[in-house]
Amino acid sequence: MKKNIPQLATLAGVALLIVSLIWWQQTFGVKMDYLKCLALSDGICQVSSIGKVFGGAGYNPIIFWIAIVCLVAGIVLKKLRVF
Repeated sequence: MKKNIPQLATLAGVALLIVSLIWWQQTFGVKMDYLKCLALSDGICQVSSIGKVFGGAGYNPIIFWIAIVCLVAGIVLKKLRVF
């Protein structure tokens, strides 16, 4: 089981990254002006919170950052052969 931890972390990171990209796209569309909103939640990116008024969930970059941490942890653990 321990040998699978880097693979599981990497897989979780990829899955969460896909979820965050889909959530971001559903919130902002495909406008490159909002690309920074994928990782930040200030300024114009706070417009996404208006979705909460209509019962939806505005985009929150926390899932993006958790995905990045999982990906980096998986890669580092695999390189260091800790597990």
